[in-house]
Amino acid sequence: MKLHQKQWFIVLVSFLIGIAVGWLIFGKAVGKVDTKAAIKRLKSSDPIQRTEAAWELALKPTSEAVDELANLLLDREDSVRLASAVALSRIGEPAISPTLRIVKKATEEALRTPQQVLLPGQFLKQPRDAAIFILAHIAHSSEGAKKVAKLLESEDPMEVSIAQQALQQVGTFALPVILPYLEHKRREVRFAALSVVSACGEQAIDALRKFIVENEKKQKTPLDQETKQMAVYALGNTKSDKALPVLKEAIKDKMLETAVWHAIGNLKTEGAKNFLLEQAKKFFKEGKNPPPAMISAIGSSQLTEAIPYLRHWLRSSDARVQEASALALGMLRDKSSVPMLIPLLQSKDVGLASTVANALTLLADPRALPELYKALERVKNPTDLQVVLNSLVAIQSINERSSIPVLEKFLSKPNIPEIVRKQAKSVLDYLQQFGRF
Repeated sequence: MKLHQKQWFIVLVSFLIGIAVGWLIFGKAVGKVDTKAAIKRLKSSDPIQRTEAAWELALKPTSEAVDELANLLLDREDSVRLASAVALSRIGEPAISPTLRIVKKATEEALRTPQQVLLPGQFLKQPRDAAIFILAHIAHSSEGAKKVAKLLESEDPMEVSIAQQALQQVGTFALPVILPYLEHKRREVRFAALSVVSACGEQAIDALRKFIVENEKKQKTPLDQETKQMAVYALGNTKSDKALPVLKEAIKDKMLETAVWHAIGNLKTEGAKNFLLEQAKKFFKEGKNPPPAMISAIGSSQLTEAIPYLRHWLRSSDARVQEASALALGMLRDKSSVPMLIPLLQSKDVGLASTVANALTLLADPRALPELYKALERVKNPTDLQVVLNSLVAIQSINERSSIPVLEKFLSKPNIPEIVRKQAKSVLDYLQQFGRF
């Protein structure tokens, strides 16, 4: 059974701590650590000597060793890398810059020799993994968390990404430090901070509520509004029904409505599904069109109970409602709706026809092929090119070799736009190689 990333991290940390405790006990038994001698032995040609020296420095952390220990994160022996990572994590803040420097060096080397991406052994096979482990350990202190969080402001995407992942491993402990970054002037910093907050699960809900509901009377600026929208999406990532009351409050804000529906669909909880079904019944009973975002949420939450309502809205006079319904039916893999979708491929509304082709891609039903072939004729109209491109993708997803002659004839036409010709040739090649007879 595969472990999730966070579970794997916990297993790794437990393993390293177990080794560290053993060495701590051993260290007490053998007496004081000679740090200068240990630093010198980090350069030994003997991997056992390097490992022992790194563990000794884990017993008695010193910033004097950070550069040598960081270099050992690229060691060919994973026992050396493990010991060095633990030592660096115990040194704390002074280890951050040297560790990131090594990751950058390894990244540059990987670009030159991509065949040597992984280091041998079982653990920390990428320096990036070691950096995340080290920074996560450092961030378990309040001061350390501040230093790691500061990296979210870095102009280097790699540093931001490592800091994000490390803080996500720390979880709720990092919340007080991260919250101020939700109002940072730079958009990418706010995104990074929200990814950390949303990784905290249910514990993040109260913090997110502050930005969504409690600040409603605050003067709204574009920055405030975007922060609130991002916080709404983060609530959806908590996958908890405890987020639902906050989202129900937030849906009253017209500026947040679309984001709220998407967040509710992303929750995928029983409470969220029940709420969506209640709303679907309400709109149907009142004979009103629901918001397209609500329909999209039904699809993303896999709410099959709402299929009858989606079919009803597929006949709406509002093309955007039809679009959302078509795509939701595709997401729900409702093949019984294919006969209702097929005629919509000929819609004059390009957005609707394109979306229907996407839905048919998800459904991959051969009954749609004749109309998909017909949709290719829209190549004559430059405004319909997206319909043609999406129809080609649908033809590929159905994967019938009977489509090969049709595509060959299509490609023989003159004046086909290059982007369409390239897509059609790609689909033809695929069907010739993998198509079903």
